Amino acid sequence: MKKFKGLGAMLLAGLLVIPGNLGLAGQVLAQSEAQTDKQLQELRQKRQETLQEQEREAKQLENTGKRKQDALKRQQDAIKRQKAAEQGQR
Repeated sequence: MKKFKGLGAMLLAGLLVIPGNLGLAGQVLAQSEAQTDKQLQELRQKRQETLQEQEREAKQLENTGKRKQDALKRQQDAIKRQKAAEQGQR
């Protein structure tokens, strides 16, 4: 009988302690959710910044390629003009 009373007392004490801890656990969980939301927001912002940086780099590479083509064409035109001028002097 004493074992049953002791077991019942422990069970009762456990039931009384758990609801109090659940309140604290709820607060901790709410705080961790707030931190998780903040971390997710920061990750989204970093991802957005990374995408914008990649777009800028792509545009810069595109502009660089176009400028290089334009410079090559100007150089070829200059060579043609020089050859034409040399033939005109002869």
